[in-house]
Amino acid sequence: MLPAPFRLFFVAVPLLVAAGALAMAAFPRRMTAWQLRSPDGSTQRIEPSETRILLMRIMGVVVAGLALLMVVANFAFIP
Repeated sequence: MLPAPFRLFFVAVPLLVAAGALAMAAFPRRMTAWQLRSPDGSTQRIEPSETRILLMRIMGVVVAGLALLMVVANFAFIP
């Protein structure tokens, strides 16, 4: 049986990963948009393509699912 801090680590880290992945899936434009400032002072927004946005949403859901599966597996294997 592992001490409580180790059990907390093995639950907290996958939950943080799942939260970050779901945030990436929910708000991909906000998390990947860049604002570029040129030497003359003008600004330009750089945004990813629609295909990249779709893949980011899919991968965010997949990573969140795997992280939540790790939490469930930790409770199954570490009593």
